[in-house]
Amino acid sequence: MRKQWIALLLSLALGLSLCAIPALAQTDQPPQEEEPEQEESPREAEAPAEAPDAITPPAGDGGSAIVVRPDGTPETTAGDSTMDDELVFTGEDDFRYLAFEDVRDRVLEGSLTAKMLQESIASIDAMDYTQMAQEMSAQMSSLEAAQRMYAQIPVSTPMEGAMQGYIISNLASSYGSLNSTVMDLASGRLQKDAAAARRQLKNAQDLTVVGAESLYFAIQELEQTKATLQRNMTALDRSLQEMELRYELGQISALTLEQVRNGRAVLQSNLSTLEMNLRRCKLQMQSMVGASLNGSLVLGPLPALSQGLIDCMDYKPDLDEAKSHSYDLFAAKKKLDEAGDSYDDTRGNYAQDTYNVRSARHTYESALYEYKMTEQSFEMNFRNAFDSVKDYSQVLRSAQTSLAFQESTYASMELKYRQGTISHNALLDAEDELAEAKDAVETARRNLFTAYRTYYWAVNYGVMSSGQTGT
Repeated sequence: MRKQWIALLLSLALGLSLCAIPALAQTDQPPQEEEPEQEESPREAEAPAEAPDAITPPAGDGGSAIVVRPDGTPETTAGDSTMDDELVFTGEDDFRYLAFEDVRDRVLEGSLTAKMLQESIASIDAMDYTQMAQEMSAQMSSLEAAQRMYAQIPVSTPMEGAMQGYIISNLASSYGSLNSTVMDLASGRLQKDAAAARRQLKNAQDLTVVGAESLYFAIQELEQTKATLQRNMTALDRSLQEMELRYELGQISALTLEQVRNGRAVLQSNLSTLEMNLRRCKLQMQSMVGASLNGSLVLGPLPALSQGLIDCMDYKPDLDEAKSHSYDLFAAKKKLDEAGDSYDDTRGNYAQDTYNVRSARHTYESALYEYKMTEQSFEMNFRNAFDSVKDYSQVLRSAQTSLAFQESTYASMELKYRQGTISHNALLDAEDELAEAKDAVETARRNLFTAYRTYYWAVNYGVMSSGQTGT
């Protein structure tokens, strides 16, 4: 029985690898140049809707249905799409739009890893310990009868006697194994082991969902980086046009012009690499939610995080709650208790100064230190998660202040352009600086949300994953 559980637990190593994210990349398609859409999205970013309860996902398995557009009607979150079919619903396993609120349900329903873990949990839940005890008692009675029967068979040769002894010995060994299991059932040890295995499997499910959320954040970051590099490409094209004109006028050398062209080629290569990694990450996300692997996926915006949720964070009671849910602490405590029981049994069976007792004592002390180390590490990581939320909150406020300043600067530059005191390129440069300030706000908002999710998973599920820290 325990070997079967060990085999189940080894399967927990599956799934949870996040795609490696290089610094740069891009799409094979040309960047969009529809100015109205590019201007509309930043204005929405300036005034995000506050939804106090939007951040809190359901504690259970429930959730809202996936948001899709059967008729292909675009909405603000996917208005910048460059693919005609990204919002077309083609079946339950081939959707194009994934909202963050649906990630948990989609992973638990569609991920092969999550399904495997759920079946393992169901296997443990299906165990009937009363019936198991009855069946084992019947088997033990049969083994006793078989031993008596073989013992009564007369033997005429040493070979027959050896065979009879071998069979009786095997029957006795099977009887002893069953008797040990029955004793474990009677003492509740087997039930505790099953509950521990179930808790580990459930923790693996939670980690699978956490991994999917982390991948969701990574994809959004890549998409923002892609937009930034496309904007840099546009600015570089303006500079290249200016440099070509200056070259024709004899103001710069051919080498200087070639350096600018080479820089554009390098940027284009980086954009192509980013697009490849972005597609790879989307493929992995589709695998984690059980969708068709086509690399075409539109992610919804992150829910708004209200200041009220941040203000409600209370370190001490939240830490106690997180500890009560932590599987790592539970496993370390279980190991410590088992080492303590073994030490007590050894002291009862051997003299105090024998090597058996000394070895058992050192094993117990090792488990004690391991538990303390696990608890210390958990508390330190929880403190980091708590502080990160507070820090990213003030970083967001700072970014919003900088954005307000850049908006004022851009308004001034726009007025100067209308008055004819600055060039169009100077106005476009100011527009790029404004876009960078908006990107900084979006990055700070995403980092704050990510940090809060780390804190949320720790408090409600005891999951403390370094893969879900803010970037």
